[in-house]
Amino acid sequence: MFFAIFAVFIIPSCKKETTNLEIKASDRDGEDILTPSCEDYCSECGDDVCTPSTVLEAITDTGDASNNKVNIILFHYAQAVREAAKNTTYRQYIENALTVNNVGVSVSLLTLSDNNSSFATFLNSKLRQSMSENNIYPRGVVTGIDSDIADTTWDANSFLKGELAYGSDSYDPVVYYLSKPDAGAANYPVSVLIAQEVNDCDDVAGWKGDTPALVGETEGRDDSRSVMIVGPGADGNTSEGLAPPPTEAPAGDRVTTTVNMKNLKIKGLNYRYEKNGKSEVTGCWIKFSPSPVVKNGYNFYLKVCKDDIKNQTTISSNINIVSDSDWNSNSYWIGFYEYDWYAFGSNWTMPTPSGCTTETVKTQRKFIHEWYNYDFCGTGLSYFGSTSGGDATQENSKSKFVITGL
Repeated sequence: MFFAIFAVFIIPSCKKETTNLEIKASDRDGEDILTPSCEDYCSECGDDVCTPSTVLEAITDTGDASNNKVNIILFHYAQAVREAAKNTTYRQYIENALTVNNVGVSVSLLTLSDNNSSFATFLNSKLRQSMSENNIYPRGVVTGIDSDIADTTWDANSFLKGELAYGSDSYDPVVYYLSKPDAGAANYPVSVLIAQEVNDCDDVAGWKGDTPALVGETEGRDDSRSVMIVGPGADGNTSEGLAPPPTEAPAGDRVTTTVNMKNLKIKGLNYRYEKNGKSEVTGCWIKFSPSPVVKNGYNFYLKVCKDDIKNQTTISSNINIVSDSDWNSNSYWIGFYEYDWYAFGSNWTMPTPSGCTTETVKTQRKFIHEWYNYDFCGTGLSYFGSTSGGDATQENSKSKFVITGL
């Protein structure tokens, strides 16, 4: 019932999300549109607006009411943060909190407020302003909210934080950047982005100063500008310094023993974790014995069409996961998850099977539940049963993955 009511109040303000599906830029000549970062921005297997005209239109998720509510809450926070970033003192206050000993961290906007009463007052006023000016959640859903918004003493920050949840998992509203801005970045307006991909370029929507925009991963990691991302996360979460996904090594460059992805299947739309037309399924591994621990956060990068997930299609692949001449004597853990380049603030640790390894690896995914499989663990021989390789299969309620040793 709640989500049905919520949808009623979202649709009027974002009408194009439900009426103009599969629209390309050429169909909207003369209209204001947000420019994608790449040419392949509208998937043949997607059904969302390809060229939104507003940030709110871009982040609206008509297919997932829980994610949509999170995005709307983040919209209010992003509005407030970009106003704060126009103030030199507040901008410096935020940026100083995002780096500790030269390591990037995500910082809760409640923590920033708790430590600076002036900032808290300013942030609260801008959150109330955003809620007043936009007829979206919580307006029209929460009883008495208009009276609260009009009350200058109301703690809108704490209220919205209490509503920021997906399923049973609650999150902090956090701000972070993927690359520490260099000295020249202070000469430019701050970009403030919302942690949600909106097309098949994997762009996220936000503002460059006061200008609405779509921003891709390359620009999002550019240290010549200050690019702040507002998302669901954990206060003080740190990165392990993982680089963007590498390209697959050519076959001639691989060592003798290789482990490849053979095929995979994601089990239905309940386990599709993207708003756009394609899910970015990514692998990670830890080599933990007998060698010293070695971690690889991104060992391949495969886009899976929404329709292939819907139709329970088995997707064939031949992407290299591990190259290791001592594979049979080393112990590996391999896991698979949904990769979100913008999700440093939710740099969640992947689970590992009981009795496997106590080591962990952090992965960039928006929500903590967005993993597919973590059950591969053991020595090379325990995977395939033979020094000549073979296939190993792990299947759970979310997915089925087959890897092969060559």
